[in-house]
Amino acid sequence: MKKLFSLFTLALVLVFSSCIEQNYPVWEDHVVEFQDAVDRTPLAGQVYPRITVANTVGTVNLRVNLVGAHRPSDEIITYSVVADGTTAAPGRDYVAPGTLTIPAGSSFGTLTVNVVNTGKIGGSVDLLLQLVGNDEIGNSANYNKVQIRITR
Repeated sequence: MKKLFSLFTLALVLVFSSCIEQNYPVWEDHVVEFQDAVDRTPLAGQVYPRITVANTVGTVNLRVNLVGAHRPSDEIITYSVVADGTTAAPGRDYVAPGTLTIPAGSSFGTLTVNVVNTGKIGGSVDLLLQLVGNDEIGNSANYNKVQIRITR
């Protein structure tokens, strides 16, 4: 009798608890973020990570994530060089077009920075990049910056 009562009680609990409506929030916004900013530990005292490359590397490809639903058309995302955190000179140390494309139906784009081989030996320069977005897509407040250190 005790077993039967326990099974009956368990059945009642399952029946009445399975009908509770859950109102989970739904993310409907769109933002972009650097995958390296998500994966890597930030620099001490900063909110962004640093990636170190040699000036002989040629190109640096940074994956940019679209957080939100896929878009029906290609999205042109802009980014900027942050002066406070950058010692590299455009054209002399790097070439970066300022935009990247996230293809239609995709969650990822690639930001490409061409590193110029200056032929110099010793020292390093830094390039701090920040995602801006576009009219419909913003940037992630926590993962929108990455610094590239170019060693010589």
